[in-house]
Amino acid sequence: MSPIRLVFLVFVLSACSGHQNANDFDLARLKGAVEQLFAAPTKGNHIEKKWWPSAIKELNPESIMKNEKGIYIRLDSFFVEASGLFVPFPGIAIELGVYSDPSYKLLGEGIYSYYVTG
Repeated sequence: MSPIRLVFLVFVLSACSGHQNANDFDLARLKGAVEQLFAAPTKGNHIEKKWWPSAIKELNPESIMKNEKGIYIRLDSFFVEASGLFVPFPGIAIELGVYSDPSYKLLGEGIYSYYVTG
């Protein structure tokens, strides 16, 4: 295989992978950590790293955003695609489905996987 093809293959395989898997996380521990983020201040709509609890830092997120729906923890992105974890604010209803954009999948403990295709 030529070096150019190999580099292209690695590039494609490292692309955003879609929804997260519940088995990859300690959801109960994350739930408590994300609840701490509900009260964290924002710059724009981003929560700075200094406010991230250790359980969140261990995930190595690319960014954490807070909006009117809840907390988005971006774990992976590739061009316009992004995926990660989402925890809605109490009382916010989330429409589940893999055919919307963003799409949400319940992992457990009130934590969802989200996937944005751009």
